Amino acid sequence: MILKKNFIYENNSNSYSLAIGNFDGIHLGHKYILKKLKKYKKNDKDKIAVLTFNPHPVKVLQPNRWKKNIIKFRAKYRLLKKMDIDVLFQIPFTLSFSNYSARFFIDQILIKNIQAKNILVGEDFRFGKNREGDIGLLKEYADDNKFNLEYFNKKGIKDDIYSSSRIRKFISKGDMIKASLYLGYYWEVEGKVVPGRSKGRELGFPTANLNYSYQISPSNGIYAGWVKLEGESIWRMGAISSGTRPHYKGIKKILEVHLLFFSDNLYKRRLRVAFIEKIRDELVFDNEKSLIDQMQKDCQIIKRVLKKKLIYKDNQGL
Repeated sequence: MILKKNFIYENNSNSYSLAIGNFDGIHLGHKYILKKLKKYKKNDKDKIAVLTFNPHPVKVLQPNRWKKNIIKFRAKYRLLKKMDIDVLFQIPFTLSFSNYSARFFIDQILIKNIQAKNILVGEDFRFGKNREGDIGLLKEYADDNKFNLEYFNKKGIKDDIYSSSRIRKFISKGDMIKASLYLGYYWEVEGKVVPGRSKGRELGFPTANLNYSYQISPSNGIYAGWVKLEGESIWRMGAISSGTRPHYKGIKKILEVHLLFFSDNLYKRRLRVAFIEKIRDELVFDNEKSLIDQMQKDCQIIKRVLKKKLIYKDNQGL
């Protein structure tokens, strides 16, 4: 898959079938649209693409409402590539860009630059200055044979729709079972291992530390998870701690991962950490012996959980 940034005003020799949206999380609602997009690729000459925005428009226009991304861009790219998308167009979203009119977006970007012949969006898609553009405006162009338009109602489970905001709430509450149900895969955090205080190693449970950076974090507590090391094809059992380590009066929220059957140094290695189920909340203990005893119990519980919820290379979706 090709990634194109800052592509506005470039001459383009291709025309595309195009899905437009933020696609944060690439959840099952997004995948429904992307699967519809793939029907337009009947041969190698047909190109299918996704147009998205970075950062998320809400972060720029209403930063007080911004709740951080569900997944990092690297994971989004990997998911789209796995779905055989040919090109990912990424528009840098700025205050200046937000002042372009809806018609400018259609005329200059969708038609002149990308040369979109088929456009797929959700029914609530809004665009242009003050969100003035909508399905009605896109239909006006489609009726004038500028492109073919498909738009879709929101999908969901019974009366509950798939939405990025709903998934964020599940994750923030530590409800990984529901989050994975709506995503269609186990939610992940990915990054390079950063230096820690090595307290876990002193206690007999060495951990690899990751920062959440601009990605949403789950509620504080202990989780069962699967961990994949960069360069490996297998997933390893992991005990995950997400929080501030209140027993040691910590302040900054971090992610710590203890691999259950692994002893090598992980510093500076890139990890993918898939959250499966929350085991308990963070606790403050009377002494370190009580903490160690609880960690041993946690690892036993996590082993039992993970043996029931196996993860393989082909069924994670990422």
